[in-house]
Amino acid sequence: MEKEYPVPLSREMRSFLMPRDPSVDRRFRPRPNKKQRLFDEVIQESDESSTDGSDTESEYASTNCDDEGSSTEHSELESGPQVFLRLRPVESPSKLYVISDDGNVLITSAAANENTSNNMNRMEKHYSFSSIFDSSVGQRDIYDKCVRPKIMEEECVTVMAYGTSGSGKTYTLLGDNAMAGVIPRAVEHIFTMNKNQLYTTPKVKLVNAHMVLLEDDAVMKEMQVRRQLLALCPDISTQYHRLHHAIQGDHEFMPLESEDVSVMIWVSFVEIYNELVYDLLTLPPKQANMSEPRRKNLKIVCNKGQVFIKGLTSIFVKSGEDAIKLLRLGQQRITYASTAVNANSSRSHCVFTVDVLKYHRSGITTRSSYKFCDLAGSERVDKTGTIGSRLREAQSINTSLMVLGRCLDAASSSKKKNNADVIPYRDSKLTLLLQPALLGTERLAMIVTVTPLDKYFEENLNVLSFASIAKNIIFKQPIVKQHNTRYSGFLECNQSSIIRDMKRIEDLEEQAMRLRAEIDQLNYQHVLQMQLQEEKLRKELTDRFQASLEMNLSQGDERLKKMLHMQTREFEAKMASIKRKYEEEIEDLKDEIVDLKNENLDLKDEIEELKSPNSDIEIIDDE
Repeated sequence: MEKEYPVPLSREMRSFLMPRDPSVDRRFRPRPNKKQRLFDEVIQESDESSTDGSDTESEYASTNCDDEGSSTEHSELESGPQVFLRLRPVESPSKLYVISDDGNVLITSAAANENTSNNMNRMEKHYSFSSIFDSSVGQRDIYDKCVRPKIMEEECVTVMAYGTSGSGKTYTLLGDNAMAGVIPRAVEHIFTMNKNQLYTTPKVKLVNAHMVLLEDDAVMKEMQVRRQLLALCPDISTQYHRLHHAIQGDHEFMPLESEDVSVMIWVSFVEIYNELVYDLLTLPPKQANMSEPRRKNLKIVCNKGQVFIKGLTSIFVKSGEDAIKLLRLGQQRITYASTAVNANSSRSHCVFTVDVLKYHRSGITTRSSYKFCDLAGSERVDKTGTIGSRLREAQSINTSLMVLGRCLDAASSSKKKNNADVIPYRDSKLTLLLQPALLGTERLAMIVTVTPLDKYFEENLNVLSFASIAKNIIFKQPIVKQHNTRYSGFLECNQSSIIRDMKRIEDLEEQAMRLRAEIDQLNYQHVLQMQLQEEKLRKELTDRFQASLEMNLSQGDERLKKMLHMQTREFEAKMASIKRKYEEEIEDLKDEIVDLKNENLDLKDEIEELKSPNSDIEIIDDE
């Protein structure tokens, strides 16, 4: 049976079965005939600079004449993404993976009897990384080395976790109930740094990649959406306090001392499933009796160098607990499925974003955006055993990861501007969303996770090759663009808002006093009404009881009279019966007396006859 050789990353596959999604590049812009590296067009900001044909870099390569306080100098220093390798703890680690003495190079060599897809995989290979973490390294060291410096620099950064399915990507980013991952630690770090400058109301929001000053009605709407969404979140108070104390014990985060800054923090959570973008923090429909509606596919828009998701829900958070609650809520809505490799495998790419908006009294505004991307695991169908919808998911995952690899390969293929490749970030929703990091306008950090077992050797080689491509990328230092939103306008708005709030407070206090007086009057009237009602009820109850008692007495008298009458009649009937009985007996006795008298007379007559002289019978006298 022939083995399938992997398709090179630089080769783009097109067919009528897998065409480009129109929503990815809705304008169908033709690519230039001459290859050109777009990120090399990022030049020093000056008043005479002009835009080129790329809508992605024009905003960053040119200077806005209306921007006040814009940076006029730019360093030519170049830097690339940091790529870290983490080896998942296993019971029996394979001897095919060896870490060099300096701790930054992974050496792989296939076993002698290893049946690999080609001869190149049997050769010993060296992969260099910014740092390599073995199974003994915990979450604290991962965060301190990979993410903490990026948070402290307060720059836009994208943190990606990449690896095979079940290698520990989600655990590295999210952690579990016992050990916090990168995202909870970053959230606590951000809120601890800015706890002295946190603003309590969402006066400014990032709308379509631009900061917008919200009116009072919009502020109230945002607060209402925030309350409704937090009400849907699971109760994690006890778990969060335990997690907070654990993080504070592992790290020593220091707050910033600046008092001339107002900070507002927003979070969003998005999922890319089968090349469709879904919002994980949207409110459910109001109709509770309806079945679960189909999720709405959102559009990724690229406009003047700014990339954003149109219609994505962004929630204003006041504390780390709010952010963790929303993170847990989004986790419950992510698409998971079971495969032969991982019983709880994520079937989509997920991006959790924390936007920190800062307003300085000096007249400028800055934005620090932290994206945490949990990439779905690269899969081999013959090992995962996916069929049906799982197979389609695996194809979408592998296609998007292949496009991501092509983008990284195009970014690292050439250092010269004339021979640079165009980065095909429009070929996938994932790469389109991560366009700023791929073009070098945002910092990029990649955490590659590998399971050091023999059975995953080929998959790990693909992951390590992917990481080596990212490690070779060199970006020019991105231009820090200053926004022209003035703090004074924000302050005036705040002052006018404070005046309106004070006036409203006074009106509310007067209204409260009137309401208290009305409440006292109503309470007094209510007490009087209740007393009168009580007396009325007592009288009604007494009257009803008296009437009921009299009625019961009369009914009792009637019942007694009836009973007495019945007893009398029964007694009379019995007396009459006894009288008749004794009268009959008396009559019988009288008849017997008469009979006896008659018999006595007859005897006397017979005796007289016997005493007569004519009688022949001699009567003997007893004497």
